[in-house]
Amino acid sequence: MFNLLVVDDEVFAVQAILQGIDWTAHGFNGAYGAGDVDEAKELLSRIPIDILLCDIDMPGSNGLELAEWLNKMYPWVVTIFLTGHANFTYAQQAIHVGSFEYLLKPVKHEQLLQVVNRALDQVKINREMRDFNETYKTNSKLWIAKRPVLHEHFWQDVLSERIYPSTQNISELHDSYQLPLMKDSRILLILLSVEQWLKEITQRDEDIMEYVLRNAAAELFLHNFQGAVIQDQNGFNLIVMYVQGDKAPSREELSAICQKYLEACSHYFFCSLSCYVGEAVPIDQITQTYHLLIEMEHNNVTHTKVIRFQKDDQSQNLPPLSQRVTLLIEWSEWAGLLEMGKKEELLSRIDDMFAELDNNTVNAEALESLYYSLLHLIYHVAHKKGWSVQELLGSKRGADRIEAIRSLGHLRKWATRIIGMAIEFIHSHEKESSVVIGKVKQYIRGHLKDVTRMDIAAYVYLNSAYLSRLFKKETGQSLLDYIIHEKMDQSKIMLTESNMRINDICESIGYDNVSHFGKMFKKQVGISPQEYRKRYQQLT
Repeated sequence: MFNLLVVDDEVFAVQAILQGIDWTAHGFNGAYGAGDVDEAKELLSRIPIDILLCDIDMPGSNGLELAEWLNKMYPWVVTIFLTGHANFTYAQQAIHVGSFEYLLKPVKHEQLLQVVNRALDQVKINREMRDFNETYKTNSKLWIAKRPVLHEHFWQDVLSERIYPSTQNISELHDSYQLPLMKDSRILLILLSVEQWLKEITQRDEDIMEYVLRNAAAELFLHNFQGAVIQDQNGFNLIVMYVQGDKAPSREELSAICQKYLEACSHYFFCSLSCYVGEAVPIDQITQTYHLLIEMEHNNVTHTKVIRFQKDDQSQNLPPLSQRVTLLIEWSEWAGLLEMGKKEELLSRIDDMFAELDNNTVNAEALESLYYSLLHLIYHVAHKKGWSVQELLGSKRGADRIEAIRSLGHLRKWATRIIGMAIEFIHSHEKESSVVIGKVKQYIRGHLKDVTRMDIAAYVYLNSAYLSRLFKKETGQSLLDYIIHEKMDQSKIMLTESNMRINDICESIGYDNVSHFGKMFKKQVGISPQEYRKRYQQLT
């Protein structure tokens, strides 16, 4: 229900509107009257008003001054001016203070109702925005105050393999981290990938919004299950669901929840995203699922808002982590050498390892474990850098495995070749990344009016989420911030080197709302577009 306020110094005019129309029948809970601005302000302080019908020319403070006051104190109130003067100056000022409509007295009730009904649509939009802003402010405060909790740190360490959990030490994990896991617990992992933000937001606001998305995911996905929603070290948002025994949610249930979540994110949080759903596995297999989900997301370059299950993916599966632990690999040192592209040093470490193996009894199981440990080293560095393992290693990993584990000599030959391929790829890809970033910047400069992240990703044939991570990594600046920066730079040139109207400049770089453009310009430059033109045009 809504409330309406009529302000006019003519008592009969107020009564005619309040008593001449059945406001209750048109959705109003209350219709109130005031004889001057002071009385109106007093009433507004007590009653939530949605629509103001106001005369302009009144003794003392006039209706225009009341509207300016409303813009500061109650900006969601929609103002309709009623005046007996066809004064062009009044009309201009009414537009300036943001009035919804400007009507001349006497006005027929039918005409007034038509305008009020249209104004109600704006009221509803204002309410939705106000509710969203309140939710945003609440979550923003929580995000600023709240630091990663113990559970999030734990799963970040597990997924980055700084610690190794197993089904044997569940009790220890329960005591150390207060994780609600049992001996028969399994972990179901869901990766949430933001494909596109549907409105312009800054990098800081994007971080806050992703925090909001994780809160919403926790409410929907973990309503009947225990678990956590985290952001890993690579910026992926992940749902970690604890499944006891055979009580895993069915594929149909997960699909329905995912669909509901995608729709909610699109409607309330201004983004489109995809869900990649893993299988429920023992805790010592979770990193295998994690890497496979990342590869599924990375390989998706054509579809948005998808729901995909690991079971449907054709990627080569790796065996459980417990079968891949090899004490001979100095994990952190080798990963660092590979990431830095130090080929000779890393191959020297591999030679030393195989020399030690030559002097020991090695069975087939140990060979296979070593094979997967080396392969996992490649996976770890590739996913850390945001690269496709399939692109790096090719599509014949299954045939490679059979050949590699035939003997210690075959494995040594395979390891030397695969490490060499990986390092060559690292060197070439780093150069290619610079080329891609150059193409992205060139495309943005040529399409400032209607540029979108999806269009840019399609232009360079990359997944949009991956492109955003690559751009931020290579430039230190988010893709959206760069687009805004380029738009502001172009607008500065047009302000100083042309006589284009600010409205036309605004439109030429893709802003529909002049007020929004002005706020963004002042935020970036420090002064308004008008002040900038006045200050610098005379210098050119």
